[in-house]
Amino acid sequence: MSEFKQVSREQYESFVASYPNKLSYDVTCICEPPMGSYNDFSDGKVWPESMVAKVRMYDGSAYYEGQQAEYFIKEI
Repeated sequence: MSEFKQVSREQYESFVASYPNKLSYDVTCICEPPMGSYNDFSDGKVWPESMVAKVRMYDGSAYYEGQQAEYFIKEI
């Protein structure tokens, strides 16, 4: 099973832009902090195996003071 690795925002955006298959974007707010994810549903993949990139979205509030978004891509 492939693991995620933390990358810079630029690496994350480059990975998403150059991904060979169509990606769907989703945001979930049932976790803290909220998380955005790109999913590849080709070839019948289902979540969570479909997830190829994700971001932890800190909102800049006092609760997350000093936290920056964290970006991850799936190592293939």
